[in-house]
Amino acid sequence: MSSSNGIFQRGSSHYLRVVLPKDHPLQKFYKSGKVVVSLKACSYRDAVTAGVIQRAEILGWSESKAMPSTSRNPTLTKQIPAEYHLRDIYGSWKESKPRSSDAINTCMRALLLYEEQSANPPLHLLTRAQGDSFRAWLQQPERKTSSKTAYDRFTWVKTLLKYAYRDLEVIDRHPWEGIELFKETTNQRRPWSQAELQTLLGQELFQKYMLPKDWRAGIDAAYWIPLLGLYTGARLSELAQLRINDISATNEIPVISISNLGMNQRVKTSASIRIIPIHSELIQLGLLEYVNKTKEKSGDSLWPDLKQRKDKPGGYFSNWFGEYRKSIGLEGYPDFHCFRHTVRSQLSEAEVPEHVIDSILGHEIRGSTGTKVYTHRTIDTLKKAIEKIKFNYIEIKNHKKKLIFRLL
Repeated sequence: MSSSNGIFQRGSSHYLRVVLPKDHPLQKFYKSGKVVVSLKACSYRDAVTAGVIQRAEILGWSESKAMPSTSRNPTLTKQIPAEYHLRDIYGSWKESKPRSSDAINTCMRALLLYEEQSANPPLHLLTRAQGDSFRAWLQQPERKTSSKTAYDRFTWVKTLLKYAYRDLEVIDRHPWEGIELFKETTNQRRPWSQAELQTLLGQELFQKYMLPKDWRAGIDAAYWIPLLGLYTGARLSELAQLRINDISATNEIPVISISNLGMNQRVKTSASIRIIPIHSELIQLGLLEYVNKTKEKSGDSLWPDLKQRKDKPGGYFSNWFGEYRKSIGLEGYPDFHCFRHTVRSQLSEAEVPEHVIDSILGHEIRGSTGTKVYTHRTIDTLKKAIEKIKFNYIEIKNHKKKLIFRLL
């Protein structure tokens, strides 16, 4: 929302929107009749001061001279471009709010492909025909690009165009709005089958607690994280970033807290912040004892030997788990994310209400406003639901502190 002085904020940056007089020479460069520039000021007070100077420079611009820069504020030294290219938009988009390095790098890869194929025209000259051409180019067989990758790259370019149109208003329309690239679903995620779980849990890692030496596995994490996924349905990234304090056994029902409160912790959406009661099978296997033992040694991370990839908790573990599955004959699907489908399937078959399942899995509550707002889900309710996750074809025993599975 813009204030009366034309200053508005996107993320941590302030912008100035100037409506040009009808006879202003910049009108031929800005079909919308508006100029939007970044002030890059941290505080609103600084933005107001910078905006006054910048507004005067814009309105005082003429074709007979280059627009003056000022040394009074180093953020205003950049001249207003006569025309915008997508790379200009990328720079503003990147600074508009905190973004992960993965998002920044993926968007840049898409931008480079766009520049390669389109010859990088000024945005106000970009046509729908060029959007159709770029879409077709991404899907050419000789490029050997999966439909999902092509879809993602096309979507990133459309995201920048949308940002240029809606946020910056440097173009008066979204030139590619409505042009879609449909991706094929090549691998449908699904629950783990009984045979697949028996294969996984029948390995020495789980039968004899023989921990892998691969540094990506995180030693004890290799054992506990898959089991936590199987009995909670939590995402790999959520489990990999757990801290010791996220496991609470002080109350009658021990719980796991999924949040973004710790250093470098993040969640996918606000609905992902939740409490999950710990399944009795995990308690029987000694999870709480592991937590107490680790607390004495490290005092912070629940997985002190698990290395974290920047901006992607669990990235290294995911690579290891994929190779581990392949080594035991479980290549491709099901993957770790399929544990979530396994849990949802189990809870649905046990006739657990959908809103309770969504609360456990960290999904946005669906249904009516009453279901979303007024349904009260107590820890006891969630605990009863969690205990309905059962694998009757696997008997779990704790024998002399060795964690042993006997497959029936």
